[in-house]
Amino acid sequence: MVLRGRHGSSAYVFSLKAHSLAVSLDDTQVAAWDRGGRLYSLSIGDLTWRRGLSGHVLEKRQSPEGRTRTRLVPADAGHVVDNAAAIARDALRAVETTAWRWNEGVDGLVTQELRTLLRLCARFDAAAGRADAVRFAEVYQPVGILPPDQYLSLVVQATAGCSFNTCTFCDLYHEHYQVKTPDQFRAHVSAVRQYLGESIHLRSRGIFLGAANALAVPMARLLPMFEILAEDMDGVTRGVCAFVDGFTGTHKHTSDYRALRDLGLRRVYVGLESGHDPLLSFVRKPGTAAEAIDTVRAIKDAGVQVGVIVMVGLGGERYATGHQDDTTAALNAMGLGAGDLLYFSELVEMPGTVYPIVVHNEAIAPLSKEARRAQQHAIRSGLRFSGLPPQLAVYDVREFVY
Repeated sequence: MVLRGRHGSSAYVFSLKAHSLAVSLDDTQVAAWDRGGRLYSLSIGDLTWRRGLSGHVLEKRQSPEGRTRTRLVPADAGHVVDNAAAIARDALRAVETTAWRWNEGVDGLVTQELRTLLRLCARFDAAAGRADAVRFAEVYQPVGILPPDQYLSLVVQATAGCSFNTCTFCDLYHEHYQVKTPDQFRAHVSAVRQYLGESIHLRSRGIFLGAANALAVPMARLLPMFEILAEDMDGVTRGVCAFVDGFTGTHKHTSDYRALRDLGLRRVYVGLESGHDPLLSFVRKPGTAAEAIDTVRAIKDAGVQVGVIVMVGLGGERYATGHQDDTTAALNAMGLGAGDLLYFSELVEMPGTVYPIVVHNEAIAPLSKEARRAQQHAIRSGLRFSGLPPQLAVYDVREFVY
């Protein structure tokens, strides 16, 4: 529902939805909160800030030279939250004055609902945001990464850390690998629902089962978790998604994935990264391209959609040709089609990881931006699908905050 009104020379637009409230002031400032009053985003001019439940705020600036992204320090993140709360307070004061005028007739119950939500959002200032981030950390362990189409999914964590954690380019999982017991998982799911409250509606597109490699958990331990989700999250979300790596993914058969599908599994994301085995070995990713292909085909044979992730620029100039040719061949062997996703994720060298050190020590020249663009184009140009193609998209890990 879109509501428009004026207070003096100021024009307001309110977007009132079942999962969120957005307030636009004079088309220059837009703030959005979920139904629990937690800030989600703020835009002013060419700057956009996105706040995660964790309290982290990502600043994005669009310029003719391109987009820059900065993860704000806590003090600056607090300023963003305060600025958004001020927008909600000003909007509430405007709506409650006798000088307020709706552009069109608005039902009294709708006006009351809007005022109630604005009061909730106005209270979510920097102090409230910090306290909320503390609550988040009591319920969640760090959420390392999600695929782009899952950024607004409801994360529940079956595991902590990564089951192998050897990839030289990754610095996302520092926790000791651990699998929750059914009782621990049920308690976690309950705590997630209690923490989120009305905020859960913004994250109702699906459940993402974390963490890094959740479907690597043996079936005897995994099935009870899916049963708990089916019982405790019934009606909240639409299906379950999760990561699995190509190596441990082969430990499950089509019948296993079919059993998980019957309990709600909708899509599995497989980090292929490359179809070139020497490159996989170089970056210490366990498994081979053939194992990844087998995993994807087993998942698809079970009637479950897949999302495959390829890293553009991985291995630099030394591995460029093999990476391009073998990745194209591996993708063509997977049988991808309509309903599947194929992500191209440009290599981001994270400080503190082993990868930059190794490529420096071995004098491996990185691919230029133009060469990476050409590599992605070459892989895409070589793809062949028997029917309708999967959706192809870009996956920028710097865009993620949860």
